[in-house]
Order: sequence, then structure tokens, then C-alpha cells
Amino acid sequence: MFARHERHLIARYLWPGAGGRLVLLVAGIGCAGVMIGVAALVLVVAVMNGAQTKLAETVAPVDGHLSIRIPPDAAMSEAQVAAAVARLPGVARSESIREITAGLSIDGRITPVTVQGRDPGTLSRLVPTMRAALTHYPNPANAVAIGQNAALQLGLFPGDTVAIGRVEIDADHSLSLALTPARLVAFYPDDEQGSGQVILFAPLDWLPILQDDKAVTRRIAVVLTTPDAEAAVMAAIRRRLGPGYPITSWQQANRALLAALVTEKIGMTIAVGLVTLVALFNILSSMTLLARAKRREIAILRTMGVSANGIMRVFATVGSIIALIGAGIGLTLAAGILTQRAAIVGIVRHLSPARQAEWDIFLSLPIGISGTELAMIGLSVLAGAVLASLYPAWRAGRTSPALVLRAD
Repeated sequence: MFARHERHLIARYLWPGAGGRLVLLVAGIGCAGVMIGVAALVLVVAVMNGAQTKLAETVAPVDGHLSIRIPPDAAMSEAQVAAAVARLPGVARSESIREITAGLSIDGRITPVTVQGRDPGTLSRLVPTMRAALTHYPNPANAVAIGQNAALQLGLFPGDTVAIGRVEIDADHSLSLALTPARLVAFYPDDEQGSGQVILFAPLDWLPILQDDKAVTRRIAVVLTTPDAEAAVMAAIRRRLGPGYPITSWQQANRALLAALVTEKIGMTIAVGLVTLVALFNILSSMTLLARAKRREIAILRTMGVSANGIMRVFATVGSIIALIGAGIGLTLAAGILTQRAAIVGIVRHLSPARQAEWDIFLSLPIGISGTELAMIGLSVLAGAVLASLYPAWRAGRTSPALVLRAD
């Protein structure tokens, strides 16, 4: 692609020598800027990807990747729908959920809560201490579990008796408050539920408030083997059940939060991308300085038969190589930070002990970046470097040998 003399010129201009120290300094600043920009871009994209993956990992095990609502007049029961869906390809498991919004009465205070009836096997997974706790209470039909943080805020302790209330409309159209007594038998960690609502878990067929089919929402939570197969599995469920069963994905249910994450990711990418843009302007400056410093040499080369296009190729390649060196170092730096983040966080914790929780969240994120995203970052930097080098290369190629040599 390059002639022999062009390769020599590229190697010479990458290290201008003693007479080009200013050019070398500006090029070094541009290379360092590209390095910082690329490393920051990779880290931002990886962390934001981790936040989205963490949300999926915390929501899906609780509410499933897909949620199928069972209408009151459905031809199939909850158990039949769950069994039919469980046999479909791509489905890891499906389970019945009964859900109702009610008020939790504590010493005259009413707090809105969501009461969920779950299969006993699922409850043992979500609330590991509930199975053992049920053996200590004579009336397990009223046993419920509440989140640890919610219990702390509400001042509740294991064994406390509460009342779950629901407004009912009587035959004479008057309102009454139906209270169901309940006992808190277990706590579950609620700091990763992805929602600020208070959720009470109870066995599916035990709590009386969950037996009113007119007030209770019945649905099937479907957990997929591969989240990427969500669209295919949703289509298979519609073919199997028909149009009478509304299906909602976890992404639709958390649309606002996902939109906020995407907006933050775009904003952070743009902000960090500006750092790389400034670095590319430094490369433009260094190439412009190099072209001015080598005007006499370029003029002599032109008189010796080197074409203007050849000069342009040399300068464009030099600028691109500088940017690629910075991008390569930036990728290596980002990879080192991501792979050694536990050791780095351990050092930073000693410097900032007041932010232990924030560092724990950072360590818990399943940080990752796809090859497509890395390729997009690399191609964007390369395209920016080529564009930044075009004008200096064009000016160098248009250098008039007669004017330069006459002026000298």
C-alpha cells in the first residue's frame, strides 16, 4: 500500500528528532488524551452495562423475565398455564403468583404494601428462613415475610402481629375495611429488589386475603434460560395460550428505570467522548506543526518526484498511528482496571472508608463490554484521527516547492 520512501517518511515523522520537540510534545499530549478518553469510554460503557445486567439479575429471579396475567374468565387455571408454559423451549421455570395491593396496619398507621402469594418451593428460595420459621408458629396460614429494610423503617420485629387491610364495597354500596391478621415470621434481603415498594411474601394458598379471585391479580412468572430469547419465547407463549393472556416482559415493567439507565449511558458516553475529541484536536495541532516544520523537506521531496497524494498519505498515517497508539494503551489500561478492580477498590477503601457501600455496589456489578461496543469505540477513534489528520495532510500535499525554496 505504501511505497518504500513513504514508509521511511512515516517512521521519520513519528519521531521528528531534536528539531521537532514541540511537535513531539503536542503529539504526546494528543496521544495521552486519546488514551484517557478511550479508557474512560470503555469503563463507562462497561459499568453501565453492568448496571443493566444487575437489574435483570435481581428482577428476573423474583418476578421472572416474562409475566403472564390470568384473566378472571380464563379457560385455563393458573396451574394449567404454568405447566403449559414450562414445557416450551427456552423456559427455565414458571410459577404461579397471586398478588394484591393492600394496607399494612401497624399501631394505627397504614402503609401501602403488595402482598404476594408464592409457591412454597419458591418461598424457600426467596426467603430461606421462612420454612424453619413456619414450624414454630401454630397458625402458619397467617404467616408472612417482609424485607429487612422495610421492617427496620416500620419498626417491626420477628413475631410481631400486624393487620392487612383492604377496602371492600358492601351490597348497599357502603365502604368497609376488611382486616386480615398476620404474623411476621421471617425477613428477606430487600436492598436488591429494584423497587421502593414494600412486598409481603406468603404461601400461595394460605393467606385468606389471597383467596378472593375478584380482588387478586393472578399471573405466571416465567424465567428464561437465556434472556436474549425473550421475543421468541413470548411468541411461542402466545401461540400456545392464545390472545386472551396478556404478557409483559421485565423490560416493559421496568421501562422507566431502563430508560433512565440508557439516558445516563448516552450522556456519560457523550461527556467522555468530548475528552477524546479534544485529544484529536491536539493531534490536528501536532500534524499542522509538523507540516509547517517540514515545509522545506516536503518541497525537496516534491521536486524529487514524490506526489501530493503520497505526502497526504504519509501525514494522514502518522496522525492515525498516534491515535491508535493512544487507543491501544487506553484499552490496555481499561482492561487492567476491570480485571483488577477488587485490588484497586481495596486500596481506595483505605483512602475513602466512608464510602464502603458504594464500593461494594461497584464490586457486585457484573461489569462487561461486548466486542461490538469495543469495535465501535476503536473505529470511532480511528475515524476521528483520520479526519483530524486530513487538513494538515491536505496542506502538506499542496505545498508549492517553488514558493518554499524561493522564500528560503
